[in-house]
Amino acid sequence: MSPQQPKIDLVIPVYNEAGVIERTHAALRVAIDALPYPFRIYYIDDGSEDGTVASLQALAAQDARVTVLELSRNFGHQAALTAGLDAAQGDFVISLDADGQHPPALIVEMVNLFMQGYDIVQAQRTEGSGGVSFKSITSSIFYKLINNISGTEIVPGAADFRGMSRQAVDALKAMPEYHRFLRGMISTMGFKTVILPYHETERVGGRSKYSLDRKSVV
Repeated sequence: MSPQQPKIDLVIPVYNEAGVIERTHAALRVAIDALPYPFRIYYIDDGSEDGTVASLQALAAQDARVTVLELSRNFGHQAALTAGLDAAQGDFVISLDADGQHPPALIVEMVNLFMQGYDIVQAQRTEGSGGVSFKSITSSIFYKLINNISGTEIVPGAADFRGMSRQAVDALKAMPEYHRFLRGMISTMGFKTVILPYHETERVGGRSKYSLDRKSVV
């Protein structure tokens, strides 16, 4: 592998997104097909109860870059994301949600920042001009609470939309925690990090499937 051709992996937990994941994948293809890097896309089905598995298998049949991992039941977003990070082998690994709210267009910027020497490229959701929302209020309360009780500084709006170098992924995998809050763990590792602001887009369809007790917040 030359320094100009890193292998890029995308890790995407999926839960009950039949009819949505097809649209998300189409948007991903628009973003990555124009880039000169080899990509692999890991979809982790978190025990879906609709037609998501069939949708993912169809995508894998159509796109050789797709690998589908099926969990035996619904373990939750962080467990599914961990399973994907464990499977990923790329030089740079990007995690994002399956509902389209993490804009695939940011992938090129993440890769460019990685090529500039950053080990962690953390996307940070910024509020638009629509005023204060329930999500922004609960998010602010959550981050203040977790930062106070943990002594760890987690950037507000920094969800699990990020890119990590192979070195950072391996360091994360070596951490012994069983019940994982990944954004908190990653913030303690000390790797060279850059924040990449973005405006969250609307879901491409359906509604959020992870409640606050199944997906580590906002």
